[in-house]
Amino acid sequence: MTAPPISALPRSFLCEHASSKSRVLVLLAHANGPVCAQAVFTCRDAHLAQHAARLLSSAALDGALTEQQEITAQKIAAALPDAPAASFRQALQRARAGVWPSAAPALFSWPQDDPLLGPVGDEPEVPVSATRSPKDARLADLPGPVVRVVQLREFHVYDPAKLLAAAAAGGWEPMPDDELDEDDPNDLVGAVMFAAESTGELPGMDWLTDAQEGHLLLPTRGEEVADWSTQPVRINFGTGWRLQQAANPYAVSARNPGAAVSEEPQPDFASLFMLPAACDCADEDCQKPHWTLTPRTADLLFSALEELAEAAYDEAAELGERPITKDEDGAWGFFSQLPQVTWRQSLQWRRNLARACDDLAGDLRDGSWPQPTCAAEEMALHLALGEAPAHREAGGSTHAALPSHRDDYDFDACSEFFFQDHDVLWLYDSKYNPVEADGAGSSPVPPALHPDNWFEGFLNIPARSAERGYRR
Repeated sequence: MTAPPISALPRSFLCEHASSKSRVLVLLAHANGPVCAQAVFTCRDAHLAQHAARLLSSAALDGALTEQQEITAQKIAAALPDAPAASFRQALQRARAGVWPSAAPALFSWPQDDPLLGPVGDEPEVPVSATRSPKDARLADLPGPVVRVVQLREFHVYDPAKLLAAAAAGGWEPMPDDELDEDDPNDLVGAVMFAAESTGELPGMDWLTDAQEGHLLLPTRGEEVADWSTQPVRINFGTGWRLQQAANPYAVSARNPGAAVSEEPQPDFASLFMLPAACDCADEDCQKPHWTLTPRTADLLFSALEELAEAAYDEAAELGERPITKDEDGAWGFFSQLPQVTWRQSLQWRRNLARACDDLAGDLRDGSWPQPTCAAEEMALHLALGEAPAHREAGGSTHAALPSHRDDYDFDACSEFFFQDHDVLWLYDSKYNPVEADGAGSSPVPPALHPDNWFEGFLNIPARSAERGYRR
């Protein structure tokens, strides 16, 4: 008599390769025992088998495939012989559904009276960790350093029913009804915690946040392990990095809140741009300067250039060789601000423009006025001058500690003194915008201002070193 099929959860798909054939396997989780492997199909093409396993794993995790993955799945099925192709299509349906029917004998169940664990009632051996790191020890009693790691994880449950079924198939059991809160009657929190204790991945949920904070616990600082601590353990993960980015579109998009744009220490602008004595005389022939680049102005301009460079590198990597379209106007914080005639430039061109921001920031780091050496640097400096005032509130106590001067934040004067001319801004005129009807476009841009020539050095300015490289 054939055993009735039971439902298992497809967790992931793997490949087993031999010299003559490759086999795709599914790892099945079920409520009564450990994860088991089961064959899906066999073929001679290892490349096809590997791609099939990846697609099946994606389907099991997400419950669906992207449009491009669907196309790849069709190509795999067409390339496989009839029998493995049929098995692949069936496996794809089961992976999407998150349920895998299997005969009961095919899944190993853990015995209740496992003889390898010894007779029931025997005391288990004391684990090595209990003698090496006793759980009741205080911090001062432990001979080695103790590191506290606090982890913050957040998960979005987009399909509660699918998640609950997947967790139950993996061996999770919800809390008793009388212990459940009315706002979580199905113990969804428990199912998510069950997933988080293993891989953090189950059908029906997506991983949103994974942050860690760690430090050494030292008795000399009055610290103690949590079980003996007289104070509650509190960890501040800071404000969200996306919130910071929303407040400042050029903020560093790092997973680590508060990470600096550059690993180099912040320049000492008070020493680099020492303030001259102010002159209040009305003598037209006075030789004392009437305007100066102050430490506070240099600080904000430097921050703007650093973050513009970071945004440009990020967007260049994401855009690649793809052009920006009018539908995306404003979607790219850095490159969509440029004149439309630049929107079809290459990845290398965009990386060069990111480096131009770094080059100008390097001038300030060296204690010099930013001096554009080409049209690209002129455009980057114009953008930075426009963004610099927004950095004033974010400067904090470090910025406030810089000496003040009557010329602080005079970015109009910066625009007057830092440029030979402002011709590059002509490109914002609508007559230079490319016509996108044919997908290529044309515009009457003067050769000196054409984006392909933006990195040609000015003849009256020393060129930058060709060995300087890129930030990343």
